[in-house]
Amino acid sequence: MANIMTKPKLAILGTGKIAHFHVEAFRKAGFEITHGAASLNSKKIKLFAKKHSLKKIFLDPFDLFKNEKDWDMLLVSLPTEKNIYYLPTILELGKPCLIEKPVSTDLKSLTDFSKDDFPFVRVAYNRRFYSTIQFAKKFIKKEGAVYLHIEMPEIVKPVGNYQHVLENSAHGIDLIHYLFDSPTIIHSSVFSKNSGRLIILKTKKNDLINLVLNWNSPSNFLINIEGNKKRLEIKPFEDSSLFEGMKVISPTSDLPVRRYIPMKILGVSSFPNPKNLIKPGFLEQAREMKNILEGKTPKISASLFDAYKVQEMLADILYK
Repeated sequence: MANIMTKPKLAILGTGKIAHFHVEAFRKAGFEITHGAASLNSKKIKLFAKKHSLKKIFLDPFDLFKNEKDWDMLLVSLPTEKNIYYLPTILELGKPCLIEKPVSTDLKSLTDFSKDDFPFVRVAYNRRFYSTIQFAKKFIKKEGAVYLHIEMPEIVKPVGNYQHVLENSAHGIDLIHYLFDSPTIIHSSVFSKNSGRLIILKTKKNDLINLVLNWNSPSNFLINIEGNKKRLEIKPFEDSSLFEGMKVISPTSDLPVRRYIPMKILGVSSFPNPKNLIKPGFLEQAREMKNILEGKTPKISASLFDAYKVQEMLADILYK
């Protein structure tokens, strides 16, 4: 447990593009970034350490682990396929840790985790922290049973290469699990030429979810939630609009047709603003990690079991 009178010390394993965003967020949340390592014998760690003023770096990640008494929390931002190699040692340390999603795309490597295992280890599904998603969660709870339509136009080239789906569409699958309790697949269809999937899910309280994996489509990520006379549109995941009622525009000489326009009553955005220029969700995520370090229970972030549920559903969608 970190001394609350001093800044908690964060160690970083991984120096990819996303790690730089994490550094900014954790510093803003009150952390000191002190130790670092990358993949074994990586040359990038020296440049990363110079840019972010790290005090101590290691060429072997296991040496970083051996010095765990000198830092309070660990961020793992490695290529996905390397996470599982280090995960057993990380769990043995017993220290708070944030691991970049999806932890692993190998379902077997995640099957041993149950709901309450390792609550101090969280998975960086940062979109859970978006204002748009938090508003959607409240909207669903208030509206009762809803109908949700979600589109995830991931890049899948060549046909049958699902790596982007397993790593990136995982965000959307996690949001389905976060927004709804125990969604189950009741229908699955394959687009022609294996260019996508149409999935229908249902929850115990009769929410219906229409999941469209429209791969390689010239479209954006979309969530549309139909409630009781209200509709919430999230497009892309960082921006949302709440609609109620229709505005009727009478025909004119220039446009001789009657038009019906949905009436927007509220907008919620997660895009950076002057008060928070950090990548969306990252600062809120870092603050929850600090709460965990201080002994508080995580409220929003994903667990290792959540990461398993995402890959389990993706396996059902892609391979059954």
